[in-house]
Amino acid sequence: MDALDKAVKAAGGVTSLAIALGVRQSAVSNWKSRCRIPAAHALGIERATGVSRHELCPEIFGAAADLAPVTKQQLLDRLGLASDAHLAKVLGLSAEQVALWPVGGAVPALPQVLRLLGVAQQTVAAPINDDPDADRIGPVDTA
Repeated sequence: MDALDKAVKAAGGVTSLAIALGVRQSAVSNWKSRCRIPAAHALGIERATGVSRHELCPEIFGAAADLAPVTKQQLLDRLGLASDAHLAKVLGLSAEQVALWPVGGAVPALPQVLRLLGVAQQTVAAPINDDPDADRIGPVDTA
């Protein structure tokens, strides 16, 4: 299962994910058919579903494998927590999202998890405006 399929499943379906992102259902379906997610939506998908931006767009954010993997059980032990509900509260996520993570599997490289692990947060560069006339556009009355 690829990252977008995981995100769709976590959101409760294509329609639910589209609503959470403020896009049309056909946009999400197109991403699935092309096997490519626009980088501009990766952070929104991560916030809505808990699927890491590193999984969604590794070409932009780097591969999740480049980060030191930690299992859910290791994270619970490190923080001294007893349940998924406690971990969800600490991370600011829903208990349902955290419950989907396998106990022995690596946790997603979400910003909240990375902060807890002491990994430096990556900054996202501002998009480059490729329009050479962007600074020449004036009010309508000057045309």
